[in-house]
Amino acid sequence: MKSKKVIALALLTSGLLIGSTTSALADNTPAPTTSSSTYQAQLDQYKIAMIKYRIALVTNDIAYRAAMEKYWSDWHAVMKTYETNWQATMASFLTAKVAYEAKVDVIRAAQKSALVVAGTAFLSATAGTPSIAALDAALTAYANATKVANATFKSAMTALGAGPVHPDKAVAPVKPIAPVKPVDPTKPIAPEKPKK
Repeated sequence: MKSKKVIALALLTSGLLIGSTTSALADNTPAPTTSSSTYQAQLDQYKIAMIKYRIALVTNDIAYRAAMEKYWSDWHAVMKTYETNWQATMASFLTAKVAYEAKVDVIRAAQKSALVVAGTAFLSATAGTPSIAALDAALTAYANATKVANATFKSAMTALGAGPVHPDKAVAPVKPIAPVKPVDPTKPIAPEKPKK
């Protein structure tokens, strides 16, 4: 009876020892890692993704550069047209102004000539020792001559009309908003190499 108890105790002890050893062995087992074939497949996919990523970066760069070049080209064309139109408007104004001032010069020259004639006649009539009646007549003649010269000038200017008005420069075009740079794609993440 005693020997049976000893045997049972020995079996129980050995069972416990085997169980704890198995547990210890299970705890020390490393976690499963990615196999070489799985890693290679992931690496191949990563390389493809990286090529596509780099292609997307270059494509974005080319597209953005082309958009910016078109933007600046269009804007410079708009500004050139704006300035060309303004210069043409100013050229037309200056041509009209020169023509108008030439006509005014002719009218002024006629007035000046009439005043010079009236002045010369007055000085001639008052030279020496003329009588009071002759001086009075000279004054009246000069006043009438100047009145006629000024009235003729006024009438000619009215007939000519107003001169050309200096144009106002048109409001400059509003600069458009520049193109926005395309958003780059997310860079692929390299797979983790399996531990040896």
